[in-house]
Amino acid sequence: MKPLQNMNNVDKGKLLATLFPEQVQGILDSLTEAHAFLNDNEETLRSSWENSLITFNFWMQLAEQAHGITGNYGYKLAKSTTLFADQLFDGYIAIFTIGCIVKQAAALPPLPENIRYGLAVKLLFDHYTAMP
Repeated sequence: MKPLQNMNNVDKGKLLATLFPEQVQGILDSLTEAHAFLNDNEETLRSSWENSLITFNFWMQLAEQAHGITGNYGYKLAKSTTLFADQLFDGYIAIFTIGCIVKQAAALPPLPENIRYGLAVKLLFDHYTAMP
């Protein structure tokens, strides 16, 4: 295995899915929920958007891309760590995926297995905690 500092987002996504396979469906659900929330609240979110690094339109494009991936591959994403990582952590889509993962991990009840998962998310993706 590569040292953490040499891992790219695809490597980190695959590692997370390998270590916590029981969380993968929750990650996929959080992507779907985030897409639905953005679509349901687009007007309000667009008018109050404050992220100066990522435009609302770009965030919506990433949400649409994630929605297309989850719709196209479905349950296969939960079965294959390689497919999961290659599709959801390669390129700009990783920004959306990681943003959803960080929020999903923070919202889990404080059970021991969730705490370990949350610590792994923080270790792998701590620099993404400021995403919208």
